[in-house]
Amino acid sequence: MNEKTIKLINTFLIIMAIVTCAQIGYKQFQYYKDSKRYSEVKEIKPTVGVNVTKKTDEHNNNKELNLKEDKLKKINSDYKLWINIPNTDIDYPVVQGSDNEFYLHNNFNKEKSIAGAIFIDYRNKIETDRNTIFYGHHMKDGSMFNEINKYKKANEFEKGVIKIVKNKKEYNYEVFSVFVLNEKQDNLSIDFKTDKDYENYIKFLKGKSMYDKIIKNNDYSKIITLYTCSYEFSNAKTIVCAVLK
Repeated sequence: MNEKTIKLINTFLIIMAIVTCAQIGYKQFQYYKDSKRYSEVKEIKPTVGVNVTKKTDEHNNNKELNLKEDKLKKINSDYKLWINIPNTDIDYPVVQGSDNEFYLHNNFNKEKSIAGAIFIDYRNKIETDRNTIFYGHHMKDGSMFNEINKYKKANEFEKGVIKIVKNKKEYNYEVFSVFVLNEKQDNLSIDFKTDKDYENYIKFLKGKSMYDKIIKNNDYSKIITLYTCSYEFSNAKTIVCAVLK
């Protein structure tokens, strides 16, 4: 190998190293930008008062919730509710767009973003549907819906609780099913023609679950489904289902 060829190879390797470093740096900058944006939004997170005992306290708490929810809607009119999973970093505003594409690539501020936003299936009627589907990316920095994968561990599954704040109220959901499916064989549904159809769907979710759990005194009248990427095989998705307590 002559000297000229060696120089060309070295130059090529240096250029590749620079390009790779630039790509890594750009991605890290995007992670930082998304983290900063959501940190700003979390400053106006609506929280239902834990120690509200008097009418005055309740009035002030509701007033504060109204102000915070109004602020979130001013930032983004697609805002619907807030989702929080205790003991995780999942603590985000949730939106609903006119399709299931826009918020895959845009954050809560409607800016281009690799993390996107947590969003509800555009077909869902949130107030009346029995099953509401939430989508979120599985980000490598641990953000968005990355941590719902922890429910694949039996001890985490057993104590799984998801909190939602909507219209001045907090709703608690208990995790009852976790499984992995192929995106191309997605059998998730939000439309049920009869009560029997819905009962069969709940049986389907329980049957798919990695673990069994008995939810006492519950008719499964309302459930939520969390949906994110998984890496067990090509097109794998992690699904977590929780029932309103």
